[in-house]
Amino acid sequence: MNATNFFSGNPDLVEVFDKAVSWDRIVRAVEGETADVTATVATWREVCDLAGRYIATEIAPRAAKVDEIGVIRDDGQIRMNEPMLENLRGLAELGLASPSVPPDYGGASLPFTVTMMIAEMLARADLATQVQHGIGWNSPAALIYRFGNDEQKARYLPRLAKGEIMGAVAMTEPQAGSDVGRLATTATQQGGDGCWILKGRKQFISAGQGDMVIVLARCVAGSTGLDGLGMFVADRERDNYVVERAEHKFTIRGSPTCALVFEGTRATALGNPGDGWKQILTFMNESRLGVGIQGIGVATAAFAKASDYAAQRVQMGKPIREHPMVAEMLLEMETTVAGARALAYEAAVLQDLVMFGRDQDAARDARELTPLVKWYGTEGAVRVCRLALQIHGGYGVVDEYDVGRFMRDSLITPIYEGTSQIQSLMAVKDLMKWTLRAPASLVRRGPSRILARASPGGRAGSDFAAARGHIQGSLRLLVARLLRRKGPALLRGAELSDEDLGPILLHAERLTESLAHTHVARVLADRRLAERAARTALLVTERNRRAIALDDGSVLERIAAWRSERS
Repeated sequence: MNATNFFSGNPDLVEVFDKAVSWDRIVRAVEGETADVTATVATWREVCDLAGRYIATEIAPRAAKVDEIGVIRDDGQIRMNEPMLENLRGLAELGLASPSVPPDYGGASLPFTVTMMIAEMLARADLATQVQHGIGWNSPAALIYRFGNDEQKARYLPRLAKGEIMGAVAMTEPQAGSDVGRLATTATQQGGDGCWILKGRKQFISAGQGDMVIVLARCVAGSTGLDGLGMFVADRERDNYVVERAEHKFTIRGSPTCALVFEGTRATALGNPGDGWKQILTFMNESRLGVGIQGIGVATAAFAKASDYAAQRVQMGKPIREHPMVAEMLLEMETTVAGARALAYEAAVLQDLVMFGRDQDAARDARELTPLVKWYGTEGAVRVCRLALQIHGGYGVVDEYDVGRFMRDSLITPIYEGTSQIQSLMAVKDLMKWTLRAPASLVRRGPSRILARASPGGRAGSDFAAARGHIQGSLRLLVARLLRRKGPALLRGAELSDEDLGPILLHAERLTESLAHTHVARVLADRRLAERAARTALLVTERNRRAIALDDGSVLERIAAWRSERS
């Protein structure tokens, strides 16, 4: 891969752009049925090339310094370091601060798929910079454009598009974490001028040091769970809210991850108070795809470094890439990166069709793929970075060689925006719902509509079909256990208790791993790595099916014992 342009110098990314993405569908959804598809796609390709050149030649060389300096904490003030600021200034000067903002507000109206290609290249160069770019500019701009009133759009969007201000999105709270229903920050309407008062705390807020923040808060008195939430926009000026601290982290060191305190904070409602959960879901779905793509960027960087090193490092009379075990590591890394990328941009296209075309079929397929992209892209990144570290041997822990930074940065990706375990629960919950609605699918091609439609040919096709069969076998095992507990009422929609769901929750990540690898085999079916991807899917799904079949019940017994201790 050419290190002077992270777009044109990355043959796999170029192949995805040129051959795998359904640009005609995106252009018509975004620009209208009469749009010139060829000219529009050519413009988007030029944007990717421009971004790829700047990111490779300017941002990537500063990444080590961004990491070394970290977040500036100066007399209680939290700010980004100068190399990071230089990265962001350059992106803003290129018109890439918030490129999805419509031209009426100073943006380029780029679709999600193109924005994510820029995000991947940024993550390859420096994940900390990509976080600041994505969360500080793109995310608040997207939410304000979708749900803001005319005044809010006019106030914030032009400045976000030019990079004049930076924002954040604040969901997580100290006591809530992934359990959004426990959210305690409140919003109370004051007077009749549209002013709301926020009170509460937020934690682990990426880019939280910025000029404004979108806050998810409880705005309906007496509401519980996911009901009664709203989104609110608050400016930081005149100490309207407090940036209490920036966490000390060993990962994405240059990106401030902040704790925020709201005590009488003035804010305005973003959209209808009470619709907050429905609104924030659009952000969460895109963010989860985005974090999966972050993983692809970091993994690409690690694979490129490992490939170069393995070609140059000579041991026992030959480059180490010619030693079979190292060669297999490199091939595994390449397959993981290519598979994650192909799967991610298939999901990105679906997200564009959902947001712009309101396509219900696309929404269903995007719902299936989103947690798999997040799981496979991030878990794959950790694995690829670990192999890169191993290939470098002792040099891998030396900062000069960068792979230690890639390893550290990769470790945040399976955690934020929903851990890998949360993604597994999401994926398997839907899969079981579709299975119980159509149990006959377990003797056909399974409940996944996308996998059921796929019919690759050749050896890869045989292994893919066998992998799909192992997923069906895993589901049959779990459904049989449910039937033994619930009887025929299960197929009539009987309510399932936590105890009923125990075996499914226990094996959710195994099922998710099987699904992800089988989807990767599907998306690589016509590619050079098809047979390896399909063979890996077969091995993974067979292993997981056996693990489910051989479950001895000890985990659930231990949970029951702990539960009895509490009662």
